[in-house]
Amino acid sequence: MTAQAAIPDKVRSAERYATTLALIVTLGPLFYGFEGMVLNGAISAVGTEFQLGSFAKGVAGAAGIIGGLIGSVVAGRLSDHIGRKTVLMCAGPLLLFEAIFGAFSPWLGGYFFLLFCRVVGGMGFGAATTVAPGYVAEISPARIRGRLISFRQLAIILGLLFAAIVNLVVTNIAGSSTAEMAFGLKAWQFMFLFLLIPAVFYIVLTALIPESPRYLVAKGRNDEAAKVLAKVTGRDDVPAQVAAIHASLGEEGTERMSMFAVLKSQWKGLVFVGMALAAFQQLTGTNGIFFYSNTLFESVGIPESAAFQQTLILSVFKIIGVTTGILLVDKVGRKRMLIYGGTLIFISLAVVATVFTIAPKGPNGPDISGSPILGFAAVAALCCFLLGFTSSWGPIFSVMMGEMFPNQIRGSAMSLASGADFFVNLVVVLMFPYLVAWSPAFTYWMYCFFGVMAVIFAKKFLHETSGKSLEDMG
Repeated sequence: MTAQAAIPDKVRSAERYATTLALIVTLGPLFYGFEGMVLNGAISAVGTEFQLGSFAKGVAGAAGIIGGLIGSVVAGRLSDHIGRKTVLMCAGPLLLFEAIFGAFSPWLGGYFFLLFCRVVGGMGFGAATTVAPGYVAEISPARIRGRLISFRQLAIILGLLFAAIVNLVVTNIAGSSTAEMAFGLKAWQFMFLFLLIPAVFYIVLTALIPESPRYLVAKGRNDEAAKVLAKVTGRDDVPAQVAAIHASLGEEGTERMSMFAVLKSQWKGLVFVGMALAAFQQLTGTNGIFFYSNTLFESVGIPESAAFQQTLILSVFKIIGVTTGILLVDKVGRKRMLIYGGTLIFISLAVVATVFTIAPKGPNGPDISGSPILGFAAVAALCCFLLGFTSSWGPIFSVMMGEMFPNQIRGSAMSLASGADFFVNLVVVLMFPYLVAWSPAFTYWMYCFFGVMAVIFAKKFLHETSGKSLEDMG
């Protein structure tokens, strides 16, 4: 009899229930991906609507990340006070606000009101993407915890893909993103209104999930915690689990550990490791390598006008990568996945950097249009980068953020790590266009260097968390 067949039926049932809960809370990250791609399709129309220059359009693009930074810093700590479920539920109306009022911003206050809507929506998905990994970690059986937290990355990718389909359909029906469709609304406004779909599902379904058992124990609600643990683990030793959670909280309890207190505590080194992990995830170039994707695809015969074909190709590789990560993270281990995936990342970046280094110079920078070999090498490297990132540093950062911190500090530590993630993301998004305009080759060699450093960092400073109880962390 195999180990898989030996799992009791009630444990299997509990794992299915935990999986359902994980899928529900990942609707927040799905909105994050959906919102980002909606804006990507609407940004030219937004620029035309409000007569924006390139800098103002850049601010519109960065506003969501700024909101995400605010939401992420506040959410983890707030979840220690009012509960993981409550914070997740509070994120829903913020997502709904952007979906509705962002679409009607031309009539309600113009460009600056749109920025406000994006910041509010960003606060929503910042809170949701910060608290979701911790919530999933706290309701997941250790055997499948990694794959359930990894759903966050898959949700972001699916959000991007769904929004690309919506943008394509709306634009084809209207003729362009600036064309008027119905009820006096233009195509780009309908793109925003489609954000209502994930927002409404998120609001309805998060109201149905239970509170985290670790939070309930921290608040002295042991009987409620025991009921939730019985449903999500299927184990017979629930009283012992409750006792272990209570013991792990220490005398001070969770709610006294503010972010400043955490940074002065015995776990400050661990928290800095989490923040560095977040920084390296962004510094490996995930938001930068796509800047030249149109150019790379054009060099192998796929023009910029075939944007959906490009999105579909990239999405296929992303889905393959994240599915591989989900299947392997609990078997291979977090640390080894980061090392293996990180190695593929920096090798891929080195190939792209080499292409831009040796490519002939054109009026707008490196020109690879006349060299199919260089074009195919760069596109292949782009696809390998996607496989490496989405199978390792993309999802496993979320896994580590959700489970690497002790119960006493998890909320505050998640805020600090997720805040670092959004902050570095903002810096990369703002700086990359200037760097790549100066020297594409240097920019990608710089990303390659950070990729190498990320692998060294993972090997030297990270400890394996696979299969361990959350009460054993720290």
